[in-house]
Amino acid sequence: MLALTGVTLVGIAPPLILAIVVDHVIALGRYELLPPLMLMLLAVPWLDGALRAVGNHLVTLLGQRLALDIRLALYRQVHKLSSKFMHNTTTGALMERLRGDVEQVQSVMSQQMLNLLVQLICGLVAVAIIVTLSAKLAVLILCAVVLYVAVYKWFVRRIRTIQRRYRRKMDLLSGHAQERLAGSIVVKSYGNERAESRRFVRSNFLAERVYHRFRLYNIYYGLTSSAIAWSTYLMVLLTGTWFTIHGEMTYGGVLAVTAYTWWLLNPAIQLAELSNQLQQVRVSMDRIFALMNGEMDAVEQKGVRLPELRGEVAFENVCFEYETDKPVLRHLNLSVRPGQTVALVGHTGCGKSTIVNLLYRFYEAQSGRVLIDGQDVTTLDTRWYRSRLALVPQDPIVFDTTIAANVAYGRSDATDDQIERALRTVELGHLMDRSPLGIHADLGEHGLRLSVGEKQRLCIARAILADPSILILDEATSSLDTQSETLIHLALKRVMANRTCFVVAHRLSTIVNADLIVVMDQGRIIEMGNHNQLMRRLDGRYRHLFVTQMASGAAGRRKVATA
Repeated sequence: MLALTGVTLVGIAPPLILAIVVDHVIALGRYELLPPLMLMLLAVPWLDGALRAVGNHLVTLLGQRLALDIRLALYRQVHKLSSKFMHNTTTGALMERLRGDVEQVQSVMSQQMLNLLVQLICGLVAVAIIVTLSAKLAVLILCAVVLYVAVYKWFVRRIRTIQRRYRRKMDLLSGHAQERLAGSIVVKSYGNERAESRRFVRSNFLAERVYHRFRLYNIYYGLTSSAIAWSTYLMVLLTGTWFTIHGEMTYGGVLAVTAYTWWLLNPAIQLAELSNQLQQVRVSMDRIFALMNGEMDAVEQKGVRLPELRGEVAFENVCFEYETDKPVLRHLNLSVRPGQTVALVGHTGCGKSTIVNLLYRFYEAQSGRVLIDGQDVTTLDTRWYRSRLALVPQDPIVFDTTIAANVAYGRSDATDDQIERALRTVELGHLMDRSPLGIHADLGEHGLRLSVGEKQRLCIARAILADPSILILDEATSSLDTQSETLIHLALKRVMANRTCFVVAHRLSTIVNADLIVVMDQGRIIEMGNHNQLMRRLDGRYRHLFVTQMASGAAGRRKVATA
């Protein structure tokens, strides 16, 4: 601001100095004033250049730090957003905001924007000087400014609407490209390279059509603004000349007014040229604030911290729906004692994963309560509570970092010996022998150096190392072969001892030893008991599912043997 003020004060001088030269030096013959006035004029560009250099440096630094702060704040915010918000937002849209929108905001803090700010300040000073020199010309200029503002609002409203549409198109394009690139092996295996390229071209074409309209409006706006600015300048010059002829103004006064009029109108022309960038920034800021103001996750909630978490879980009359009037859980009641292993069984969409989501507080129940050790989960300190749980998801998530960092993700203080022990527990000791770096070898993006089964076992090792009070296995062995699955279940049996475990399973042979099997259908519990109790129900759903799976498995093995 100091640099901008200095530039403004220096820039005010030349028209006033020229007015003095015309009215006093030339008209009145006071030539002794010419040398100091000329020195002042010669000093202006040097001072202006020095101040602008300082301003440019500071504004560039400000832009870089602003972008860093916004990007960091957005990244932190993404991890705080609720699961519902994340479910309704694509990864491509989030990446566009972290990258594209932040870059748009940073671009505002540029040389052009600095010049525009300087000229806006100069314009305000110019208004004050023009009013002093000629109130009549000030009224004429004011009418032109009102007309310009009306034109600006008309165009900007439309430009902003089109810009929003364009950003939405780019969100979809970015999300599509990211998804297809991540699944490139599927695209290649089905020979769909050309089809995907055509789809990408079509998406680009649709986005380009919107952007073309955006550019047309900017061109029309620029032409209109320039026409208003030049017309006003000529009107002031002609009117000022008329006033001079009739003795209402001096020649120097007219010269100064026309110069300051251009000071006032030049920002309008520049604003037209920058309207494209400014509207992109306005839309980007709206999108950034929409993300910053998104629905927060419960992880930020402070609350009760129990001396220890024993793992007693109770669902009391819990109802939940992701979408209005589409219930997923209907008056669910379930009690789990500490140390019990509970298996959740049922067809896809029956509510098994929703129980896990509510237990983790990724979502909140619309009615009823979820109790942990007799305490309503909504009253607990969420960050502390989640640190006592461990989840092994159905789709294994492996980060682009080392083996050790992946396994110790939930326990950063783990030693190398503890990490190696967890790996050997899940039969991944061979990973340490593949590279001379051992557990400090990189796994690549999405763990590309691992098979699907190895990824799943790595996630189990991560959960084992976290030593949770409540362990949740969501189809944790679905990608393993029979031999590996047997070994993992032996390891899990040791890990699951004396801790509460929830197992979401489709393969029923893996849960026959569970303490409690909960059979669900359409959000309700229809059967509950251990394997033997449920198998004694001749018309029971669990018995039917188990017998069907065993028969299918036997038929499949016979076919393989015959082949």
